[in-house]
Amino acid sequence: MECKNKFDFLKRRHHCRRCGRVCCGSCCDTRLSLPRMCFLDPVRVCAGCVKTTAKENEFYEKHLKTLITGTILTVGTDRDSNDVTLAQCRLSPDHRFLIVAASCPDNPTTLSITMNRVCGSQELATKMDNEGNKLVCGLNISYVPVGGEEEEIGLMAPAEAPLNAFSFLTALQQAVFMMHESKAVIGTGE
Repeated sequence: MECKNKFDFLKRRHHCRRCGRVCCGSCCDTRLSLPRMCFLDPVRVCAGCVKTTAKENEFYEKHLKTLITGTILTVGTDRDSNDVTLAQCRLSPDHRFLIVAASCPDNPTTLSITMNRVCGSQELATKMDNEGNKLVCGLNISYVPVGGEEEEIGLMAPAEAPLNAFSFLTALQQAVFMMHESKAVIGTGE
C-alpha cells in the first residue's frame, strides 16, 4: 500500500510505526499497540499493516506464553518408534531462538534454531479436540543454519501427551506462518 497524496503545510506526513512507510492522515489513522516493537500504547499503523498487526497482537495474547514455557516433544517423524528422542522444546525469552534440548542420557544435545532462519512448517499430523478445534500433533520445521543448507526437524507430541504439547505445536505453526506473512507485508523477505 502506497499513499499517493501530495504533502504540504495542511496535509501532514505520518509514519506507520510498524513498516515505516510515509502516509497521509487518512491512510494512517488506525492506532494499535505493537508489543513486538515495544510500543505498548497504541501508535499509528497504516492501512496495509492493520490486519497483520491485529493478528500479531492476538498471537501475543494467546500463544507467546505457551511457546516460552515450552513442552516435551519427540524429535523425529515417527512417535511410535522405540528409538525416539524426547526433547524439551521452547522459545527463548527474547523470542529469537527455538531451543530443542534432547534428553538422551548418554549424549544430551541442545539445538538452537534462529527463528528468522526458519523457512516454513508442514503439518505431519492433526486431530480434533472435544470442542471441534484442530490440534497440531506434529510439525516439520524447515530452516537454514548459518553457512549451511536447508535442514528439517520433525517435532511430534508424544503418545499420551498433555494438552500443552498440542498447544505448543499449534502456536509454533502460527508463529512460523506469521513470520513469513510479516516479511511479505514489510518487504524484508530474502
